[in-house]
This record gives sequence, C-alpha cells and structure tokens, in this order.
Amino acid sequence: MNLVSNKIRLSLCRLLILAAVLFVLPVHAHNQHEFNFEASRGDAFYKFFFKTGLSGGLLNELMAADGLAKRLNNIYPGDKFKISLDDNHNLKKIIYKPVSANPMIITSSKEGFRFLIVNVQPTAGITHSTVVITKSLNYDAKKAGIEAEVIKLMVDNFSWELDFNRDLSKGDKFILAWNGADKPIAMIYVGKRKTIPLFSHEGTKGKTNYYQINGKTLNDSFFFAPLKYDRISSSFQKRRFHPIQKTWKSHRGTDFAAPQGRPVYATAKGIIKHVAVLSGYGNVVYINHGPHLTTVYAHMSRFEKGLRSGHRVSKGQVIGYVGSTGMSTGPHLHYEIRLDGVHKDPEKYNTLKQLTVPQGSMTEFVRHAKEVLAELNI
Repeated sequence: MNLVSNKIRLSLCRLLILAAVLFVLPVHAHNQHEFNFEASRGDAFYKFFFKTGLSGGLLNELMAADGLAKRLNNIYPGDKFKISLDDNHNLKKIIYKPVSANPMIITSSKEGFRFLIVNVQPTAGITHSTVVITKSLNYDAKKAGIEAEVIKLMVDNFSWELDFNRDLSKGDKFILAWNGADKPIAMIYVGKRKTIPLFSHEGTKGKTNYYQINGKTLNDSFFFAPLKYDRISSSFQKRRFHPIQKTWKSHRGTDFAAPQGRPVYATAKGIIKHVAVLSGYGNVVYINHGPHLTTVYAHMSRFEKGLRSGHRVSKGQVIGYVGSTGMSTGPHLHYEIRLDGVHKDPEKYNTLKQLTVPQGSMTEFVRHAKEVLAELNI
C-alpha cells in the first residue's frame, strides 16, 4: 500500500512540475524562435529577456546603445513584447508595444542596435514610419531604423519610376504604413513634383506584391521585339563565327533585320542609362527597367531627337532608328536583355509581367488604399 501511495505521489509531483514549466514558458511561434510576453504587475523587461536564454552582457550592451532604451526600464501591466532570435540563437529583433505610448522596434545586427519609434495613427490602428531624404534612400532609411529587407522592397518597386541618383531631393519622403506585419501595407513616395503610393495585396499563392491604386504593379510588361522586323538574322549563341572579325565568339543578343531608318522603340518603360557611340555597338542606347533588368539597342543609324541619359521612356516610345553603325554588315538592330549584368536570350527569357489585382478583389483593395491615404493625410 505504501509503495502504491509513493508511486501516486511521484506521478502527481511530475505532473505539477510539468504544469509549472508549461506555465512559465513563453509562447513560441511554430519553433521560429519568437517569444511573446505580456507584462503583469511587478514584471521587468530583463526577466523576459533572460527567459529567451540571452545573456546579461548583451542586455547591458542593449541598454547602453541608445537613450531610447530607457523606455524598457518603465513597463506597465498590459505592455507587450515580441523577442525574435535567429537560427543561431542570436538576438534579431524586439518589438515593444506599450499600452499608452508609441511602439518601439529594436533590431540587432553586426553593426549594432537600431531603435525605431513608430508613430501611431489612432483611428484604425495603422502605424507609420517616415524616411526623410538628406543624403540617399539607403543611408536615410537605415538611419530611421528600416530593415534591409524593407529597403530592398522599396528599391525593387520604386526604381521603375525613380532614378535614385537623379530624382531624389533633400526633404523628399518615403512613408511606410504598417499593421503589425513584418512588411509594410503601403509604401508612399512624396516628392516635390509627384507622389507615388503603392499598396500591398496578397495573391492566391500567398505572395505579396505592391500595386498602384488602379490595381496594377509599377513594373511593366515587355514587348518581344523593339521594332517591326523582317526576320531574325542572328539568334543568341554561345559560339558564332563573327562576320567581320573572322573568329568564333559568343553572340549575346538577337539581331532583327529591318530596313534602314525603321523606328526602334523601348520594349518596356524605364530610365535611359546611356546614350552612346561605341566602336562595336555603334549608336547604342541602354535602358534600365527597375533595379535588375537592362535592355540594349545597338547599331542604330541615329537617336531620337532629345534623348538623354536619365530621361524616362514609356513602352513603345521611339528611341532611335535602324542602321548599320559600329561593327555591322548591314541594317539591323542588335537587342540584348541583361539581368543583373548577365546576358539572357531575348527569344527565350521570360521577362517580368505587370500584375493586376483580381477583379473580384478590386473593390476592397481600392477601399483599403483610400482609407490608408486618408489616415496618413495624403
């Protein structure tokens, strides 16, 4: 009988210990190294910090990194914390949401800690952060505490309309609207000459893209060819016998045969990178389409009047005329597509397509976009 009682007592003790452990453990998000805490009376930030397994030395570094860290010394019941670690158990991010003050985001990297106070719009729970241009987007966004992933999002989208080296002026703003997710729900450029608002929308496959209020992405779709051509006289080849140099070389573009003087147009909207005369290409134009794609148009007889580096061109806009300048044996246009500097076969490469919000989602998308603009007073 005593043996049975002892076994029962031992089992009860084990259950109590397990319950106690489960009660004090923080909430994990599918083992993704995220710890969520809500403060109660008598709690202190350092208690939450140590529960993640992070060290006291790191806490001291954090508290000494910025004057804003003092806010962590005065927390109140109901204040919420989300502490994220990377796969190596290093601190990645702290999101602090006080009950009666603006949220604060702290990011940790090899460069140190960055503190960002997020301004709260009280009407709909949307928050926003603002990047004011003083030097460059990258410099000022980092200074404002914007993470590298979000800066890349901004560059990937806005570079279809903005030349970051030429178009930005001191005092221009990028406003990012948030609703608690890692990515902004809206990104808005406010310049002296124009405003470009973009709004997020999640597609059927779970991928989030950014759209204008008309439901279209800022990037463009591409024409297959930059002119009305008679035939393809030479395709993309790794080895081709050069008709002038009389040697085997790669041919990293497509040659479209056409009569002298036939108009050549941009295959998609973009920003002119170069208008040049080169020994091999002759009269050549380079166009940047967003941050990664460049198209090249070579051997033209002449450029369209007024074409300059930095100018914006629209899809189908005339940029020059067919010729045989440079190393050429007859009138044709040599056309290239380069992805991050790597040549792609224009006849096979699947260039970016402009996306649209599905018709069934447009009403709600436009309503939400207008709501965000109204709350940000834009």
